Formats: sequence, C-alpha cells, structure tokens
Amino acid sequence: MAGFHNEPPIKVGVIGAGNMGRNHLRVLASMPAFSLTSLYDPDAMVARQQAAIYGITACESLEQLYDSVDAVHVVSPSFLHAQHACMAADAGCHLLVEKPIALTLEDADAIIAAARQNSRVLCVGHVERYNPAIVTLKDIVAQEEVLSVDFQRLSPYDGRIGDANVVYDLMIHDLDVLNWLMPQEPARVNSHGVIVFSNQLDYAQAIISYESGTVASLTASRITESKVRKANINTRNAYINVDYLNRSIEISRKTRFNLDVGYQAQYLQESIIEKVFVPFKEPLVTEFEEFARCIHNGDTPATNGETARKALMLCEQITKGAFVTFANLSETINS
Repeated sequence: MAGFHNEPPIKVGVIGAGNMGRNHLRVLASMPAFSLTSLYDPDAMVARQQAAIYGITACESLEQLYDSVDAVHVVSPSFLHAQHACMAADAGCHLLVEKPIALTLEDADAIIAAARQNSRVLCVGHVERYNPAIVTLKDIVAQEEVLSVDFQRLSPYDGRIGDANVVYDLMIHDLDVLNWLMPQEPARVNSHGVIVFSNQLDYAQAIISYESGTVASLTASRITESKVRKANINTRNAYINVDYLNRSIEISRKTRFNLDVGYQAQYLQESIIEKVFVPFKEPLVTEFEEFARCIHNGDTPATNGETARKALMLCEQITKGAFVTFANLSETINS
C-alpha cells in the first residue's frame, strides 16, 4: 500500500451506526490514513452515544456530514444506499458503500453514474475480497484448471437484516469472489430457495455453469445454527479447502510414484496435503487502505461499482429463479 502513507489523513464520516457501521467506526478510528470526524444516524441518541466513544461530531443532518468530510462510508440500510451515496458524490465526497451496492440495478447504476460524473472514487464493501485466505486462494487458483467450486455461507437467524433476502445479504459475498476467480461470464444460472422466518428468502442454493465446463455451487442460509464460511474447489490436480473464518487453506494433491521393492508388495498411496500459510490481517483494514490509496492515487478500487453491479446482477437472477421454483413447489403441495 505504498504511495499514500505520507499524505495527510482523509477526513471521513460514516452514515449508519448499526452493527456494521460500528465496525467501520472502530476500524477507521484506528487508521492513520483517515481522520474520523463525524457520523450520522437517524436515531439521534445512538449517534450521540457512538460519537462520544470516538470524540467525533454527531451530525444532525446528512448535509452537515457531507460538508465536514472528504469521504463518506455509506453503512445505512441497503435500500437507502442510492439516496445517500448520490447525495454524497454530488457534495464532492468519495464513496465507500457497504455491500450490496444497492438492491436494484437501477439504483446501482445511479450510484456509479454519480461517482463518475463527480470524479469521485467509488469502493464497494465486498470485504471477503480482502480476506487474506481469499487473496491467497486467488494466487493458487491461477495455477490450476478449475473443475468445480462449492461455496457454503451459513448463519443462524437473527432478524437484523430486514430489507434484503439471503442472496443479497449473504450469498453476494461468494458471488463476488466467484466472479473474481472466474472472470468468464456465466452460461446458465439455476436456483432454489425457501422462505422460513421472514417474508423473503432465508435459504437459497444456486448452480452456475460456464461454457468451459466449470460448475459453481453456492449455498446461503440464515436458518442454520452453525456459522459456516467455506469454499471447496476441485481442480484437475488438486482439491482445495478454504475456511474463511479460520483463514486457513488445505490442498490435497495426487501423488504419482511407483514403488519397486523387487517383489510383489502391497502399499497405501495417500494424497499429499499442503497447509498453506495465510498471514493475518483484518479484512476491513485492507479494504479501507485500498480506498485511501485510490483516493490519493486516482486508481480504481478492486471492489468497484462495476464489479459490485456484476454480483448484484447475479443476485437478481438467482432470486427470480428461486422465487419461481418456490412458488411452483408451494402450489404443487397445496393442490
């Protein structure tokens, strides 16, 4: 991240003091690349409480926030991202928008256009892209012929996210990683889903296939008591297991040898298992460093508006397919 450490800190504010917003506040307050100055939340009491922790201003309006900073982290509910991000860009602020960039392609396009028209940096919070395990995985996969990918992202239900189904809330992380690992366009998308505790999909599965023959399977759940974040990849020469939470990678490779002892013998041939060293660094720190670097250097972030839109487009396809199959299944059961 060389090239911006001698630059003055970027004055930054945060919109939203919910669970994720508090993570943004915590990390920004610890980074010398930023000067955390203000925050806005429609709940004035929450805003004052969080502002007091960091010694910053609890703004009474969005306009007050925009006027006091050079960059804004938009961590408000997803359906408000377009409104808040476009206003910030028009006010001259650089943008870091939490994922999903928006809940519709129209809103995503509006954010992208506002950032472009105002010559502002737009970074989108697809934080798994900055997970050291995934960064290491990218280098490994580049040397392999990928046959299949299986993502599992499972969580208990907590009711915290009310404006997005499980595809936009959870699966989108793995869709963005998949797009990064597999730069080719999907040929076919099939999906299924179940509504359990909310009025939206709480469990979804998708199969994405490519013209190359590669197949990707994705499962996202917010009805599972165990928290799971894993990716399993089959290549022509190896099986790769990635644990996002433990930031660990294990690679099982085929062994190729002949044992000649001069007489008929039986022996056990086992795979070689590599345990890849993954350096630890909090992904949010790396993501925010990327944002700061791009502000100073004028570069495009790795997780930008276009990559976020691509993941969002898959979310839309998967959701539509899952609702169709769920509705057809319900109709069959009730008939």
